[in-house]
Amino acid sequence: MQSYIIHIDGDAFFASVYQALHPETKGRPVVIGRERGIATAISYEAKKCGVTRGMLISEIKKIAPQCIIASSDYRLYEIFCKKIVSIASLYSPYVERYSIDEVFIDMTNHNGINNDKIVNVGKKIKLEIERSLNITVSLGIACTKTLAKIASSSSKPSGFIFLHKKNLNEYLSSIDIQDVWGIGRQTSAKLRSMGITTANDFFNENESVLKKYFSKNILEIWHELHGKRIYDLSLGEKTTYKSIQRTQTFTPATSNRFFVRAQLLKHIEEAFSKARRLKYTVGGISIFIKTQEFSYRSVEIPLSEKLAYPFLIRHEIENAFNKIYNSSKKYRASGCTLYNLESEDKEQLGLFNENASLNKKLRSLYGLYDKNLINFGSQLFNETNREAKKFTVPQVDLRK
Repeated sequence: MQSYIIHIDGDAFFASVYQALHPETKGRPVVIGRERGIATAISYEAKKCGVTRGMLISEIKKIAPQCIIASSDYRLYEIFCKKIVSIASLYSPYVERYSIDEVFIDMTNHNGINNDKIVNVGKKIKLEIERSLNITVSLGIACTKTLAKIASSSSKPSGFIFLHKKNLNEYLSSIDIQDVWGIGRQTSAKLRSMGITTANDFFNENESVLKKYFSKNILEIWHELHGKRIYDLSLGEKTTYKSIQRTQTFTPATSNRFFVRAQLLKHIEEAFSKARRLKYTVGGISIFIKTQEFSYRSVEIPLSEKLAYPFLIRHEIENAFNKIYNSSKKYRASGCTLYNLESEDKEQLGLFNENASLNKKLRSLYGLYDKNLINFGSQLFNETNREAKKFTVPQVDLRK
């Protein structure tokens, strides 16, 4: 039986939702992230103005003053997502909400389904979503989830592609290996060293070679590209996250560097702890501190690979904090946002990585932290008199 999977992906979703609710902004550059001081999402028009995700709002105002700066509203994003799911459910009972702006539909068992009919069904779904919500979506159809996701991302915005045997190699040749769902930076670097730079190179590689150098996860992706269904839809209720944020206001405002830093580190540890509970690895992090005048200072911390333990970027966090902290200012809040989240089963944590053995030790140490059995010295700070507590913690050597 021919398998048919549809993948729906909202185009610049957060910015598009804002434009849909504010029709006067249609066709104009929109940037989301005012509350964080950085661009968390941008419209295609903003991208043409030179705006990039993660750019400081203050910088955007200088280089593209015509941009409309708006705050995030996850309540509205949730409403739009539920509407997309409800429309998809009219065509099949097998619908997976993969994220707040992505949905999979399994049409395999639809009565009399064939190549011509699936194209018509896909076009109807796309048209109904766009007319109902006044946004655009890109839709991909293929025989597996991995191929359907490649299809939806190949012609944004408002794309529509049906991947099948006749056009498969053409599209796979245009996809960078790192853009294949489930292949992260470390794995793609290893593949590149083997001369595999595109999805089509990966498709044409011998299975025995891949089996020699890679884990089961990578072989599963290879099989999915060859049309063998490995990943079924998750049909039950689940909560997915595009990002995880932790922040808190402290009173009174303070310029005490140690206190502000301790609060920030606490938020980072708590955010990563939640990511681990949800079985996510983290691909990006931003931190911020807010002055008593309500101005934000924020910075992105670039990550070379997805990770689960902030210990691995402790020096980068310290350097980032030093960039935004000013001893002459008083601060009233700090926080962090984790983004580019990836399910652990889709990314090989620490593969071909000098931190691989360290990750194993950190898994044991952080297991105690996640159970509230230990705390970290960087967070132990007396909020009453704002002086560092005297404490003794077990010495753990992570170098061996």
